[in-house]
Amino acid sequence: MKTILSNRIGKIEASGIRKIFELAAKNKGEYVDLSIGQPHFETPKALKKAAQLAIEENHNAYFPTLGSPKLRKKILEKLQNENDIDSSIDTTMVTTGVAGGIFLALSATINPGDEVILPDPYFVLYKEVLSYLGAKIVYLDTYPDFDLNIKKLEGLISSKTKMIIINSPCNPTGKVFSEETLRKVALIAKKQDLLILSDEIYEKFDFDKRFFSIGSIYDKTITLNGFSKSHCVTGWRVGYLHAPTKLICAMNKLQQYTFVCAPSFAQQALAQEFNMDVSEFNKYYKKNRDFLSDSLRDLYEFETPEGAFYAFLKIPAKKDNFIETLLENKLLVIPSEVFSQKKGYFRISFAVPFEELKKGIEILRQVA
Repeated sequence: MKTILSNRIGKIEASGIRKIFELAAKNKGEYVDLSIGQPHFETPKALKKAAQLAIEENHNAYFPTLGSPKLRKKILEKLQNENDIDSSIDTTMVTTGVAGGIFLALSATINPGDEVILPDPYFVLYKEVLSYLGAKIVYLDTYPDFDLNIKKLEGLISSKTKMIIINSPCNPTGKVFSEETLRKVALIAKKQDLLILSDEIYEKFDFDKRFFSIGSIYDKTITLNGFSKSHCVTGWRVGYLHAPTKLICAMNKLQQYTFVCAPSFAQQALAQEFNMDVSEFNKYYKKNRDFLSDSLRDLYEFETPEGAFYAFLKIPAKKDNFIETLLENKLLVIPSEVFSQKKGYFRISFAVPFEELKKGIEILRQVA
């Protein structure tokens, strides 16, 4: 009997994150959930009203595949003014979340056998999409401080290297790469004529004010960002990217036959409330970050998160079956093998109410 599945689909695995998400959804309230990376705040009222108005005004049909002109204009102004990226309307497009942007960007640039340098730990989507496309992933080990070692990076480059992936602030480690480090990466990319894919979805969650857009200094950068985290609309699926015009044209062509366009009502609402103040969200999660660091430093090894809303902790020595122990104690986290070639760590999200975080930390202290 012929198999009904393609060889490509066998190259990717089901998301470990979504498995935990589904477990939490089925057992809502039974577990302390420090697993899922999304803001716990409600969508701001002004943004909800803008979405309702967009629907009532019949912004429910297809939008241009590149995105709403009004929203793209806001995006390019933001890129110019906040990120110092030389942008134009021809170098920006709206995507179906950053995940959609990642799929478009990699599909439009990576051939089977191309080598892509991926810092480890990494957001799981990069690995799976690259595997699906037949790329060779070259892992850049960033343990134990999760910073980019420039000498290691240079040593991984070969004649087949096509791209370096950057995620700052980083999911799952919370690392924010310094401007000095990213300038060195840009010099290497320029020397070797490489593409850079820079995922900046956690830009607004920068606790120590170190964030720097590498696209401001290197024009062969694909800069990805979006509204899911900053505007508390993870389910709306609206992201955006900036890239050279040639790449935008290629990705737009692919989007025509896949995602078609990001949700129209959501684009209209986000254009209306584009400059929403998210500073209070950042302050809240910085407070959570500080509490977590102060509460667990004596029992766990970890780097203090500088951005995003995650901490990546080392499992204490001689603690076999640690993740299972946490589950038995009704605490949900994500094991490191979801994000890394290494075991022995786990990710927790502190994008939760403070009382929920306290409960989770109490469990972590009990089982350490």
